[in-house]
Amino acid sequence: DGLGFLRRMKGNAAIPPVIMLTGGGDERVATEAMRWGAYDYFPKNSISSEILGQAIHQALEKFRLADQLEDAEQVIFALAAAVEAKDPTTQDHLQRMQRYAVQIGQALGLDKHQLMLLRYGGILHDIGKIGVSEAILCKPGPLTEVEWEEIRQHPIIGERMCAPLKFSHEVGPIIRHHHERWDGKGYPDLLSGEEIPFLARVVSVVDAFDAMSSDRSYRKALPLDETVRQLSDGAGTQWDADITQVFLDLLRSQGLGDRGDRQRGPGRHGGEDRTGGSKAPHEEHSAPGHHGPARASAEKPARAGE
Repeated sequence: DGLGFLRRMKGNAAIPPVIMLTGGGDERVATEAMRWGAYDYFPKNSISSEILGQAIHQALEKFRLADQLEDAEQVIFALAAAVEAKDPTTQDHLQRMQRYAVQIGQALGLDKHQLMLLRYGGILHDIGKIGVSEAILCKPGPLTEVEWEEIRQHPIIGERMCAPLKFSHEVGPIIRHHHERWDGKGYPDLLSGEEIPFLARVVSVVDAFDAMSSDRSYRKALPLDETVRQLSDGAGTQWDADITQVFLDLLRSQGLGDRGDRQRGPGRHGGEDRTGGSKAPHEEHSAPGHHGPARASAEKPARAGE
């Protein structure tokens, strides 16, 4: 029977929308049909062919749009992985970004939906770099002002690229604002303090940490104690001090960021999926004219912290 079919097919995204037609007007049957996933319900003796045709058209259009969104998501996530593949020194950055961000979220008591957004933010935060040349991403020396300007566009580009995603209104702010600074010297919108979306602040901390603690084309990874020192120094100026402190506590209590942790695959700390995104090498490049040690909080003239 129709209800039995709905029960068997519930949750199968490949099945088109089902419109139930019954011999009577039993509201109990209608309620049960909708509960098991029917798109609509009509009694046979009170439905015209015109109304039924309209209902079928609307149901198929909804199914088509949902299918297009799913295809778009697959393409966008593949592009995020392609960003990481452009530079071999960023291998596994996406996996670590997701894992660290989710662990901060768990420590802060965020709900499952917010943790999911952090995972997606970790995957997609740097997807806008797909259009940045490898010559800039992997440049071994300081960037020119023109190169910095190209880099500073990637959060805006990334937000636009992810517009087709059904969760874009929630993940888009993470992508756009993960390079803002607490002191207002970041980009692209010069937001400061709590103007910066909360989840973007989380991603910003772990992005900087992973960049500093990873090998890059222009330098070896900083020692863990130096990375911790730079995070501590930047708390309250570059990063949200409370979020930074939570992450520093996790570093000390769970050994995050040590060599063993960085070699562990997916499945540790709750088994989060391997993800994509990447802080490209230039994120720590010296600004034009500056030849000192590169660090994640380089300011002028790039204005803040690539």
